[in-house]
Amino acid sequence: MRPLERQRAIVSLVERQGDLTVEEAGRTLGISPATVRRDFVELTRRGALNKTWGGVKRSPSAPPSSDMLPSSLRENLNAPQKDRIARRACELVHDGDVLIIDGGTTTLRMAHYLANRPVRILTNSILIAHRIDAMRSVTGGAEVFLAGGFLYPGSGLLVGPEAVQSLGQYHARWAFLSVGGLDAEGGTNTNHLVVESERAMIRMAESVVVMADSSKWHRKEMVRAFAWNEVAKLVTDVPPIGVGNIHAEILLA
Repeated sequence: MRPLERQRAIVSLVERQGDLTVEEAGRTLGISPATVRRDFVELTRRGALNKTWGGVKRSPSAPPSSDMLPSSLRENLNAPQKDRIARRACELVHDGDVLIIDGGTTTLRMAHYLANRPVRILTNSILIAHRIDAMRSVTGGAEVFLAGGFLYPGSGLLVGPEAVQSLGQYHARWAFLSVGGLDAEGGTNTNHLVVESERAMIRMAESVVVMADSSKWHRKEMVRAFAWNEVAKLVTDVPPIGVGNIHAEILLA
């Protein structure tokens, strides 16, 4: 990973969680403590972050980044919880179902549990489509339909008007959504292009399932994606506390 890519990833991590230690950055990005410290020094010198004891935190003077943390980095965050959530969500699926699966690192883990089942899957994620294709080992496994659109950098997501139009042609039993943050009103995500596709998925599905680990609670991203009254089920690892009335059925992984 080039220095600028590392530093953008570090800033994105700090924006998502407020602060970051040398150990956390090294573990998440797969780089040495010495490299992390050099990047921290450079980012604080430029005013992008503020130095703390053993790490960095948000700089009040720095504008927030609109970039999504690359999926290759996000996939390693809370990995055991994401896998349990994906497995629990797949228990809702019956053979023959038509599914819409939103791109995301938690929904990506559904590929392992669905690749060899007789279901049809529509997704806006080239990563999910590729992983299902790679894991499919039986005749009659999952059929995959990929939405069109603009490939959002670093995410593997197809978004934009073409993606929305493509998603609007289908009807599904379930829509499985990822999310950037969850609060008392519902879910939020990083930008309007991502949310436009998610809104199309909600319109075209009979039931909506939100998949989110507990790190998403009390976090609010830039764009409102859905309200709780639009969600049938929430699959998570820890019971939500202090976020208002949730109409969805809560399934613990």
